[in-house]
Amino acid sequence: MRIRFALVAVIGGLIAMTQAAQAYDPEWRSTPPVTYVLDYGQGHISNPDYIASVAGSPPTILHLGKDLVMSHNWGPIQGVGGENVAGGRGDAIRRLSPAETWERYHALEEMVDNLHAAGVKYVMPYICSVTVGGHHVRRTGFWEFYDHWDEYLEFGLPPRPELDPADWVQRLPDGTMKPTYGSKPDVDEFYPGYEPNLRYAMCVNNPGWRTWLDAVVRLVAEVGYDGAFVDNGSTQQCYCRFCEEKYQGFLRSRYTDAQIRELFDADPREAVPLTVPPAGGEPPTLGWVESQRFWRESIYDHQQAIKRAGEEVNDRFILFPNGGHNRPETVKQSYRDTDYVMYELSAGDYGTNPGLVRAQIVDDIFMNVRNNNIWEYKYTQATREGVSALILTRGGYPSEKPAWVLNDYTAALGNAEAAAFGSGSGFLLRPRWDMYEGVLNTYRRFFEENAGLYTGLVPYAQVGLAAFGEQTFYSNRAHTAAVEQLVDELTAQHVLFDLLTEEAFTPENLARFDTVILPNVDYVTPWQLAALAAYADAGGRVIVIGGLPEQDMQLRPLDAPGLGTGCVELDTIPLGQLMALLRGDGRELDVAAGAGEGVRLNSFIAPDESRITLHVLNYDAPLGSEPPELVAKENLALSVPLPDGAAVTAVVAYSPDWPTQDLPYQVADGRLQVTLPALRIYSVLQIGLQ
Repeated sequence: MRIRFALVAVIGGLIAMTQAAQAYDPEWRSTPPVTYVLDYGQGHISNPDYIASVAGSPPTILHLGKDLVMSHNWGPIQGVGGENVAGGRGDAIRRLSPAETWERYHALEEMVDNLHAAGVKYVMPYICSVTVGGHHVRRTGFWEFYDHWDEYLEFGLPPRPELDPADWVQRLPDGTMKPTYGSKPDVDEFYPGYEPNLRYAMCVNNPGWRTWLDAVVRLVAEVGYDGAFVDNGSTQQCYCRFCEEKYQGFLRSRYTDAQIRELFDADPREAVPLTVPPAGGEPPTLGWVESQRFWRESIYDHQQAIKRAGEEVNDRFILFPNGGHNRPETVKQSYRDTDYVMYELSAGDYGTNPGLVRAQIVDDIFMNVRNNNIWEYKYTQATREGVSALILTRGGYPSEKPAWVLNDYTAALGNAEAAAFGSGSGFLLRPRWDMYEGVLNTYRRFFEENAGLYTGLVPYAQVGLAAFGEQTFYSNRAHTAAVEQLVDELTAQHVLFDLLTEEAFTPENLARFDTVILPNVDYVTPWQLAALAAYADAGGRVIVIGGLPEQDMQLRPLDAPGLGTGCVELDTIPLGQLMALLRGDGRELDVAAGAGEGVRLNSFIAPDESRITLHVLNYDAPLGSEPPELVAKENLALSVPLPDGAAVTAVVAYSPDWPTQDLPYQVADGRLQVTLPALRIYSVLQIGLQ
């Protein structure tokens, strides 16, 4: 059952909520996944052997290190490759002469051309949103280049910014330079990789820094790169004069003079300062909430400036920032209108690579742990902003454990997971071309030959789960933790669900679901609560965990509406009992009853309801350098809910592991009954409807 609002007046009375949801794109549609390799090595330029290695299994996206004409943190230097931690001392940071820089420029042009010819679709190097290396007193590193800026104007650099780079640095509230990665520039505490130089975090609102980084990006585009990976993309918490000045316009775009006086206890004729974080245990203030919003919006402005600089040279310049991990508010606000976002998932109890870990409890007693990255893919897709997730995982950090590393099975599972739960997403593989050649070639071919399985669709689900990333602005970390728990539980129990951001919490969207879950949400708008109440009044079932919110987004008290007998209120998440609760009124939500927790599913539907795609994955694929043989699961019985009144015309199973095949099926009581003969790693069922 999908709830339909019978009363036009209900939707009309909540039109304000719909108008407020401008960031949620109702025209959003899914796109095909990609294959992705990150290679921070140094031996790429003028190296035909490297081109030949890539040509054996070219990924869709190849992400290189600082293979640049001019690096963001030092200028034109001898060293290439790596990231911010690499090439920070010695000969690597020797400044190139203009003649040597031209040699680098042309060598990069040739390398990028050859990589494209080898089959790579997008080649992108590493830059950073904030980092500079050198010493502002001794005038070394970037300052040496700045002092010789005019010698490089022939590369299309703009006039040298008048403001010294020492004044580009992010500031603490007391005006001193903000430390970064342990480096404290004001007191000469060094970042180990840069000593005797320092590492600085520049301000994304500073005109000098933005002038320089735009110039770096134009050179990236000129040598033929398709875009840029932008590291430290969310590292902005600055109290410099540029931020303070820009904050005034930001605040006044959101609040009237009367509201500034009432809510911020400030004179609207005077500057309202950026707010410092609350002390430990103290509740957030609205000033702190809005300061965080401002910095996230500043990151967005900066990212878009980088993109525009690249597009001055290339019509399509891809932007790929890092910083999605543990920052849903940044993904939604700062990275809207980017192409990809990296989730750098380094640390986990059993590593972070997807797949099955046999975790020892004591002696010969073990438990099965199934790592997954479903939350990250589904949340990014749920923002409906067109941004796709690229996931970095590890088999332990800082060093890998043999029992947690990727192998052929789990490298394939990583690609399958990106395809099944994301949109346009990808899973990072290291440049071990001989090890991953089969996986890279198999999955890229499968994605491209079957692009229609992934194109032009929207999520198809019975359960809507609120995923309000902005709760972190209010120090409410319990919400995201609860959502992550529920994502794991719902997928383990084979429930089809969709995540709902704040903008998606409208009457029309809620009406798509049999059940809506609101877990540990402390702050909402009155219109979101009204939408939930209208959904409940129309017969929808609501599960509230941790109580209804009592404050609005401006920290003012809210009157919680009555949600009727269809509302279930819980203090905590009933893990292990959730399915019994969901079945409480006889609704059937398990799509693969009896399949076991190792099977996870996700589904999309064409907007015209002409087809459903059901993705089926095997998370019992074992991790480890010496894994046991993977045994395919056989005869998986699936029971898929159908749209109201839909008839099935065909069921076709696609897989990188098996030939495509038509499957026999039956339809009864509004559900498709079909058996998948075998599941090794990944299968997709396309269900034709009329």
